[in-house]
Amino acid sequence: MSYVSPGLAEKTSDQLLMQAVKQAIAASPTRLPTLDELVSATGASKKQITAAFRKHSGMTIAKFLREERMRRAQRLLVQTSLEISLIAQQLGFSNSANFSNAFREHVGMSPRDFRESSPLESITTLQGAMQWNSQ
Repeated sequence: MSYVSPGLAEKTSDQLLMQAVKQAIAASPTRLPTLDELVSATGASKKQITAAFRKHSGMTIAKFLREERMRRAQRLLVQTSLEISLIAQQLGFSNSANFSNAFREHVGMSPRDFRESSPLESITTLQGAMQWNSQ
């Protein structure tokens, strides 16, 4: 019979939960899951997911999902010729104006200006943009 300290058991549980959250987020190349969808996918509560995510990533799940959405937008703008309205739709924005406003606020320029000014080198920079600070 082996004994696992409560701290270690919690860490292992948190790590498994973070792995499940990561898999659920990575499962869709464009549209990100909502917190409710993450709850369904992992079987954990909102409180458990929120606490584990903050503890292991240093940010809220909501902030991470917003940032990941913008990373995916940047990648789609640089790597594809999809219309901006289609990118907005794929990322779950209600319309292209909302997408453009959110993108401008996050990146500092419109999606169109970003696409026109992005050098080809940025394609490789954006390839592995989803970053994790799991411990």
